[in-house]
Amino acid sequence: MLIALVADSHLSPRAPEFVENWHGAARAVAEAEVDLTIHLGDITLDGQRWPDELSFAARCIAGWPSPMRCIPGNHDLGTGSGEAPFERALWQRYRELFGPDRWIIAADPWHLIGINAQLLGTGSVEEQEQWQWLEDHAVQPGCRRVALFLHRPLVPPDATEAARSGRYVPAAARERLLTGPLRHALQLVVSGHTHQFLDRVDDGRRHVWMPSTAFVLPDDLQARVGEKIVGFGLIRLDGPVAHFDLRRPDGIARHDISRLPVRLVFEKPPVSLA
Repeated sequence: MLIALVADSHLSPRAPEFVENWHGAARAVAEAEVDLTIHLGDITLDGQRWPDELSFAARCIAGWPSPMRCIPGNHDLGTGSGEAPFERALWQRYRELFGPDRWIIAADPWHLIGINAQLLGTGSVEEQEQWQWLEDHAVQPGCRRVALFLHRPLVPPDATEAARSGRYVPAAARERLLTGPLRHALQLVVSGHTHQFLDRVDDGRRHVWMPSTAFVLPDDLQARVGEKIVGFGLIRLDGPVAHFDLRRPDGIARHDISRLPVRLVFEKPPVSLA
């Protein structure tokens, strides 16, 4: 099974540069002839405050060259994770346009599990339902290996990063994911959110941070932890082995967000969904 990984596409009619990169990624994925694409969240530029961007992004995804499964990011549903109120209306709208915010795909001997990281730490009914769903369905009989897909990275790479608010899954939720029902089968964790590429092993598990297809942030706006590149990934599941390949095709430009006019329009959003 060959899977394409895209993250942080930030699709919006206000950002034609990011839409052009999306089309460049689509052409490269079409050439790769993948079986499935997984979008790791932040599908929109700022769908929380500009709800029409959710519909725009859904139309862009409709033209993608493979089946796609999505999980939401903070720019799609709001910050969540205990840092801001969970917006139920946005969550419902997201599911109408992009499908379930949690899912399982069987690819023997793997189970691919996508979860909504924006629920983690909210204390909401929806978070509790997701935990129960994970308890009930995550590890099925015969499942020997799990790949977990979520927007935020699960494990900080060092103590400095561990103290950073908003970048990672909250500590209590991280511990539950690592020591709960996935603990024996979890082999691979794939995330987006940081706009940086990192591939590392922690406690025997491989953690891959996917870069954005849209843009990077300069070092004076964001501390550098991994590589600040743009691109997408490919995972080939070959029995128990997952082979990863990072792709940076010519059709995707390395935009610096600080040099684009789209930054100026963040100050005047319309009223969000109520």
